[in-house]
Amino acid sequence: MTGVGEGTSAPERAGAGASLLPFASSTGFICVLALDHRDAMRHAYQRVGVEPVSDQVMLEAKRQIIEELGSPVSAILLDSLAVTLPRPASLGVMMPLETQGYEHLDGGRLNRLMADFDPSEAARYGAQGCKLLLYYRADHRATAERQWELAAAAAQECHRHGLALIVEPKVYRLADEGLDAYEREFGELVIAGARDLARSGADLLKLQYPGDPARCERLTEAAAPLPWTLLGGEIDGETFASQLHDSCAAGACGFIAGRAIWGDALALAPAAAREWLRQHSLPLCERLCKITELHARRIV
Repeated sequence: MTGVGEGTSAPERAGAGASLLPFASSTGFICVLALDHRDAMRHAYQRVGVEPVSDQVMLEAKRQIIEELGSPVSAILLDSLAVTLPRPASLGVMMPLETQGYEHLDGGRLNRLMADFDPSEAARYGAQGCKLLLYYRADHRATAERQWELAAAAAQECHRHGLALIVEPKVYRLADEGLDAYEREFGELVIAGARDLARSGADLLKLQYPGDPARCERLTEAAAPLPWTLLGGEIDGETFASQLHDSCAAGACGFIAGRAIWGDALALAPAAAREWLRQHSLPLCERLCKITELHARRIV
């Protein structure tokens, strides 16, 4: 099937204004702590029996995570509530553009942008980039075309305000799709989505692990000329570290991860959570940064 956006020139990209350097370590790698979770964080709390979960509870958890894990990373991904929290001055800042949830179309999914937040607001907060999560199925033309157009428009708007755009295409099961078929095609769909969105005008891709080292190499080829990072999601830290090694060895430039690093702390009371972050999350975060430094591809 012809890829979405194929034969279309990517929207003109800004030069220095769309630089990824604010998110990179001094040696040129991307190590980003994700803390933009809104409904996803609330659901994570609920899965461990903590509810109701107020905005204040999540904000205090994010404050604690930044305090304990902000030092090893090169940048941080924050929502509009958490962006006001104290953080190391050296960290680059990304902010999300998508609203929570999705709309349905012919068994697929469509994202919407937040009505009350846009790249101009991100720039006002001092961010250097925005992140756009896209539910994306390259084989579902009706939604893929509209999602690609959403990414292209977001890239243009970000560049107009001197911000980089990080696009996160997320493969998902269609409404009428069996689990076996979905799992069989998953890796190829991750690669196809990267190939499509590399032409959207984005500056960096945040991608799911496609399944094995060989597919990681193909993912690097599909994403070119864009660099890509590995996302974390709902997996344990050891699994993520292994996936990150595969990805970096195949050409990824680093990671953007949250729950895989700090998710287990949510089940604990604040004092115990802080200790858990120090004893478990911090060593894991440092290890992930080390894997990136040793094996990833520099962005410069």
